[in-house]
Amino acid sequence: MKNRFAIRLSRYREFEKETQQELADALHVKLRALQTWEQGIHNCSFDTLIAICEHYHISADYLLGLTPDDSPISAKSEKDVLTLDERKALILFEEYLRSRHKKSAIH
Repeated sequence: MKNRFAIRLSRYREFEKETQQELADALHVKLRALQTWEQGIHNCSFDTLIAICEHYHISADYLLGLTPDDSPISAKSEKDVLTLDERKALILFEEYLRSRHKKSAIH
């Protein structure tokens, strides 16, 4: 029987329309490792759990089954979900704004 982490990881990855290979590449892990996590055979390290949460912008509580089922998925409608490229662009823009703020605070 799959554990909550395995179920929620695979469900959220599919919700994000990301393949196992794409997620494995983003996390810098082997495809087989990701597959064993989604099958509930093994668990990932704490560092990898953090990387997954940062990648999807979700909480570890959700992935570990400590919050109600599907909470991040049901809270989003399809039109509210940003693609990975859009999220990366937002992160870059935020970094740009922070650097401008730091420069203006110096002067």
